[in-house]
Amino acid sequence: MATARAVPFRRCRLISGSPFLDLCQQYENGAGCLQTIRFNVYMSKIHVGFFSMVRRALPPLTTLRAFEAAARLLSFKAAADELSVTQSAISHQVASLERNLGTPLFQRLPGRVELSREGAIYFPVVQEALDKIAIATDLIRQTPAPASLTVQVYVTVAVRWLIPRLQTFKEASPEIAVNLDASLLDWEFNPDRADVGLIYTRAPNRPNHTYTLLRRERLVGVCAPAIAKIIKTPEDLRHFSFLSVTGTTEDAALWASAVGASGLSQKPSPLFDSNLLAIEAAANGQGVVVVPEFLVEGDIASGTLVAPLASDVMQPGGWYLVHLERRANEKAIRKFLQWIQCQM
Repeated sequence: MATARAVPFRRCRLISGSPFLDLCQQYENGAGCLQTIRFNVYMSKIHVGFFSMVRRALPPLTTLRAFEAAARLLSFKAAADELSVTQSAISHQVASLERNLGTPLFQRLPGRVELSREGAIYFPVVQEALDKIAIATDLIRQTPAPASLTVQVYVTVAVRWLIPRLQTFKEASPEIAVNLDASLLDWEFNPDRADVGLIYTRAPNRPNHTYTLLRRERLVGVCAPAIAKIIKTPEDLRHFSFLSVTGTTEDAALWASAVGASGLSQKPSPLFDSNLLAIEAAANGQGVVVVPEFLVEGDIASGTLVAPLASDVMQPGGWYLVHLERRANEKAIRKFLQWIQCQM
């Protein structure tokens, strides 16, 4: 058996002058940043011919990721939170892997899970393999290439706050292309979709993630100027609708309590799936909407929207920039973090 430092194929045949052999030689010669990682390759023969590999009967990668997270955390729920999927999805993926292997990997106990004997054997092997894939992926991503950064962000924050300011980042860092992954609905950061996330959360504690607090925000109830002229006291709110937004009922209740309008009977309220739509409806005289102040600062300054009742109530959570811990030193992420901290 010959041993060389290269990428982790177990058994293979190489041809002289092939891209794979060139890559092996780069590792051997320590070319560029590739010298930082060493892999052992077991090669049966090296000869002139064509590259071929022994077929591997591997389970799907998604099942291995679900198993690794569940085994490491000893919790299907915690694994679901980490991978931004449902607990049911983790359970199905693990069950699929167990069927594929023909043996149970966990003991399902009341309120908890434990690794079976086979699971305890399989876990460190799968974990090491996934770690090597992640390291190699990061290594390739860090090779010289046009830099890009994908930011996961609420569509309302993208439209009303981020995009109007984004040109200043492009001017300061023209070598970094920023892509936006906008969502209408409430979500947790998904590192498979984006490099960083600009999110609101009350629990900045997901494993293997870094959260940087950008700001805590005051809640304001705003409406069109014509409606604001009528609202002199909290009781006047009964003449108008609260414009409800999916996932933000807690904010509206906190604001109503702070201004003394808890339990007030109001007109039937339409339901919107984003603050973006509700703010537009409020500006067109359809009612009062409660939102984080930074989303409507420009509208209040221009007089398009008015906050008729003063309040200092704050959102219970904070606005964070989040990314994977292991990517903290990447240039694009560091530059974007520095920029957005100045903007916030």
